[in-house]
Parts: sequence; C-alpha cells; structure tokens
Amino acid sequence: MKDYIIKGGKLVTSSGLVENSGLLVMRGKIALPGAMRPESLYSGFACTLYPGSRSIVQFPKASEDSGAYELIDATGMYITPGFIDLHVHGGCGFDVMDANARALREMAKYHASGGTTSFLPTVSAASPAQMTKALQAVAALSLRHTGGATILGAHLEGPFLNPASAGALDKNNLRPPDIKEMDSLLATAEGNLRMITIAPELPGIREVIRMNTREGVVVAAGHSRASYEETMQAIKYGVRYAVHTFNATTPMHHRDPGLLGAVLTAPEVVTEAIADNYHLHPAMLQLLLSIKGKRGATLATDAIRAAGMSDGTYKFSGRQITVQNGKTSTPGGTLAGSTITMAMAVRNAVRHGNISLPDAVRMASANPARVLGLEDQKGSLAPGMDADILLLDEDLEVRLVMVQGEIVIDRREQLKQVESK
Repeated sequence: MKDYIIKGGKLVTSSGLVENSGLLVMRGKIALPGAMRPESLYSGFACTLYPGSRSIVQFPKASEDSGAYELIDATGMYITPGFIDLHVHGGCGFDVMDANARALREMAKYHASGGTTSFLPTVSAASPAQMTKALQAVAALSLRHTGGATILGAHLEGPFLNPASAGALDKNNLRPPDIKEMDSLLATAEGNLRMITIAPELPGIREVIRMNTREGVVVAAGHSRASYEETMQAIKYGVRYAVHTFNATTPMHHRDPGLLGAVLTAPEVVTEAIADNYHLHPAMLQLLLSIKGKRGATLATDAIRAAGMSDGTYKFSGRQITVQNGKTSTPGGTLAGSTITMAMAVRNAVRHGNISLPDAVRMASANPARVLGLEDQKGSLAPGMDADILLLDEDLEVRLVMVQGEIVIDRREQLKQVESK
C-alpha cells in the first residue's frame, strides 16, 4: 500500500475551510492532517493511532523529495472526508436485489465515482426468500475489498412497513411485524445488519425495535402513517433515524404533527434528506437543518439501478418505473428513489439549498458515521481515521477518491486537460 502526502488545497472541516499545509496518509490511515508547516511535518514525528488512544506510532523521517511518500497536488481543490450513503438500492444498471457479488461490486465502483467511500446497500421489501438471498450477498462482501466504496453492512427497508405509505415499494411485499422472521434475518446477516426501516404504528413493532436495538442495529422510521404519539413511543423503544424525511408519510398538520412532528422535535433522532431537487424543495433542506441542527441531519441518495444510466424504463421493487430528466417515478407518478450520487446531493444542498459547504459535507460524512457509531473511524480528516478522502474541484465535481488509503478514482488528468485548453 502506498503512502501519500496531499499538499495544497483547502481542508473542509466541521469548523470551516482550512488551508492545507500537508495531509499525510500512511498505512491506510490519516496520520496527520495538514494544519502544520510542511518543513516541520515531515522531519519525523509521532501521533496517536486513534483519537483517544494511548498508543503512539513513530513515523519515519522523510522529506517531500525522499520518495517515501507519493505527492498529491490538491492546489485549487477542496479536501473532504469521504461520503457515507446510508440508503442506496442500486446504480449503473444493478440493484441490491440482484443478490450477487457482481452487482454489489459494480454499485460500489459506480457510487465511489460520485464521492461515496462507504455505504449500506439497501435491501427492499420482498419475499422472505428474496430478502434472505440479498442479505446474504451483502453480508458476504461487507468490509471486503470491492475496488470502490466499502460496504459497511446492510439496510433493510421493510418488510414491516405500512402499505398505505408504500411509495414505490410493492405493497404486496409489506407485512405485519413477525419476530420469527426478524430473528431469521438477523441470523442470516451474521452481524452485518446495520439499519432497518420500520413503520412505528404497526402492531407488534415494539418487539422488533427492541430486538434490533439489542443487536446494535439502527432502527429507522419511514413508510408510515404513525401519529405523533405512536412515533414518540417508538423513539422511546429505540428508533434513532428517519429515512427520506417528508416523503412516504402523512404531511404534518399544526394540530396533528404526526411522525414528522416527532422526528423533527426529538433530539435523539437523526433525519435523512434526499437532495435531488425532486423529493424536497431546496428550502426544506434549510428548514431541516435549522430545526435539527448541524448534527441532526444526513444526506442520502436512495439511488436505484437507473442511477448513472440514460432516461428510460427500469425495474424497481418488482415494478416498472420511468426515468425522465433524472426524475424517477411509477406509472402513477409516485417518486421511486433517485438517480443522484452523494456528490450531487452535496452540490444541490450548497447551490440550491443555500447550505454552506462544511455543513453539507458534514451531512454527507460525519453525521452518517455517527449514526452508525463509526465516528472514531470515518467522517472526518483527523489523525487515526480511515483515509477515506475526496478531492473536489471548485465546481464540487469529484476529482479523486481515496478509500482506506487506496486511490480508486483519479480524474486529475481530465482537469489538467480542461485547464490547458
């Protein structure tokens, strides 16, 4: 594995933009972020291996010209933590429900090209046999080398959802909570189930929430018509996340706040937004951030197999959907996932949602890392963190993607060719 020095550019941190004096990547980890002078940085130093760790690692003496490190020139670019997508069904013609390694690897490569360095392949509600097969495929590749983004585990969107708020999901695949089925899914996942979306109002859902919470699975609310009171009870039992906030649920009313009123006001719940300019008016991103605060919202794609493909007709959740100008919908006009990447979501948040770049990047990196309990490994440019790093140009286009210290996407030469014309 190569070691790198990233010179120049601006670091995008939670506190703002910082001039980069030199960021050292060593052994797949961020050894030291670029807040020091280069001449003192590379003359030999020591740092803790992980934040809060007492272990000290002494790095060898080296200069920029010694050949010990490969230099990456980030002049004129933004350096950000890699993006983490907690909700993604497919991309580049593949779907998680294809239930095979090739589909997942191609998805991992495609979404890496859009700035995603780790993600949760999302298993749609389907028959028990189909969900089991898809979950097995995800578990087999979790935390393995994909040539693209790292698969952190699976997200089950269903099957315990409300058919009245099915959205683009096939309502025939939605069913009442079943502890035996849930136990079987957990066993199949072998510790690789990281999130499950449920409807808080369904009878018997309390036991499902508690079972998953005990197993360390993040429980999310969505595809629901729950009342405010029902949702608050579910939060009491362990719900900590809300998928595609404002979508596939009843609208909020000032005398009947419903699920939205509960997840927006509960400080322990993190809310997810799909910033494709179709699922939400850009002003709703501002509203979400103003209510939940900088730590309380994430960006996700909810991307389907049509992402990265041309307009046309595709299959999602066993149903035919149409893509036109990037907008995905069922024949009845219901939105059906999205075709965006995480980098596109960040750009939309900045350009149309009037959200600052540091805040948009936090919503795409640090916040989802914290949802999964991985904030000591991913989501920031701190010593000891995984070297999941992006270089974005001034237009916030992805120019380089590094996953755990390995460059998987490099478009810097394309940038040089454009500049030379």
